[in-house]
Amino acid sequence: MTIIEIAAREDGGHGLQSQSHRTECWLEGWIVVPPQLEKAAWDCCGYCDLKIEDGVLVDLTPGQIPEPEPAPEPEPTEAERLRADVDYLAIMTGVEL
Repeated sequence: MTIIEIAAREDGGHGLQSQSHRTECWLEGWIVVPPQLEKAAWDCCGYCDLKIEDGVLVDLTPGQIPEPEPAPEPEPTEAERLRADVDYLAIMTGVEL
C-alpha cells in the first residue's frame, strides 16, 4: 500500500511512503493512493496535484520535478591546501618553484 502526504511541502512535492503489510493509512495527514494511481505517484516522485473527493484520492496530475540543487564544492584535500600555502609563500617571498 502506498500513501501520499495531503499537504504539499514548500517545494511543491508530497511525501510518498509504501509498506506492503499495511491495509489502511497509518499516518495522519496522509491518504491512501489507489492501486491505479500508484505508478503515476511514484513516477512524478510526489510532485503532483491531488484530487480528493469525500476523503478519497480519486486522481492526481503529475507536476514538474524540480532540478536538484548543485552539489557544494568539495573541500580541498590536505595536499591541495598545503600546495596552496607553499605557492602563496613562494610568491610572497619571491622564490621561484
